[in-house]
Amino acid sequence: MKWLPVTSLLIVLGAAVASGVQVARQAHELRQLHAALQAVQHRQDELMSEYTRLLLERSALSAYQNIERVAGTELSMTFPEQVERIVP
Repeated sequence: MKWLPVTSLLIVLGAAVASGVQVARQAHELRQLHAALQAVQHRQDELMSEYTRLLLERSALSAYQNIERVAGTELSMTFPEQVERIVP
């Protein structure tokens, strides 16, 4: 009968150690996941910044003045002297 309390104590002590190890593992995994999340969010911010710059560049390139300049200088296009309307 004297062994029963010692056995119970060892079981409780073993469960506490196992629980502590599991808590440490989970905390480590949580830190790793948080670091990965921060890296992904940083990459998202970089991509969003690049996307914004590309949108501004596209709007600048598609501006009427720029299109007219490129058509005249690079493509040697001119506005026709006489405009005719074609009726289908």
